[in-house]
Amino acid sequence: MPRLINQLLAKTVFSSSAKRSLATVSPKTITTTKKPEQPSTTKNPTFPQKIYTLIQKSIAKGEAHFKVGGKKLYFPTARVVLLRPNAKHTPYQAKFIVPKSFNKMDLRDYLYHLYGIRAFKITTQLIAGKYTREGAIARYRTPQIKKMTVDLLEPFIWPEEPENKKEEFNIKFMEEMRLYGEESRRIGSDRFKPGKAFDGELGPYPHKPEPFVPKFLKKNLINERNKDQAKIDRADNEKLVSKYLDL
Repeated sequence: MPRLINQLLAKTVFSSSAKRSLATVSPKTITTTKKPEQPSTTKNPTFPQKIYTLIQKSIAKGEAHFKVGGKKLYFPTARVVLLRPNAKHTPYQAKFIVPKSFNKMDLRDYLYHLYGIRAFKITTQLIAGKYTREGAIARYRTPQIKKMTVDLLEPFIWPEEPENKKEEFNIKFMEEMRLYGEESRRIGSDRFKPGKAFDGELGPYPHKPEPFVPKFLKKNLINERNKDQAKIDRADNEKLVSKYLDL
């Protein structure tokens, strides 16, 4: 009996499922497709871009490309020296020797307010002092040198050195005097080396040969010479005294 019931149920389920359509299997759903979001054309500028635009506007207006400080300094005493560029530098770069108390902002303000030069991308270099010796004294260390390299808005090319000005400035004579000063400060056995300044005309001259004199004989001759010189001096003094006293 149970088998017959199961067969009847299976036939009814198969017949009913065969007559169903896709519309009755699942409810009708409405699908909507979202459109892709388009990127916005107006982006917020970054901080470097803001700085760049402000600098460009300031240069176009002829104003300072940085925020000018409120403290005014008259008659600055800082010594800023312009150096000739190295082989790695371009015409859009300049190098200066500055005091050790100078920072990047000081050099930027100094160049702009005194010479109207706009300095960008300032780099600093601190050179250690060198050990030197003068004469027979102990060696000592020279002070440090601070250099700064800046990028320029306009190129600058150093002029060539004039050839006809070397004789006018006595460059050769000054070089010979420097060499003579070094040779005159020699110590030890270096004093007897032949000189090169002024072609060796001012010395040091080579040591001349001397005749051999025994040490004991030399001492006796010096004593006799001193005794004779003392007698001559005594006679001169007696002559002056007698002349003064009318003896």
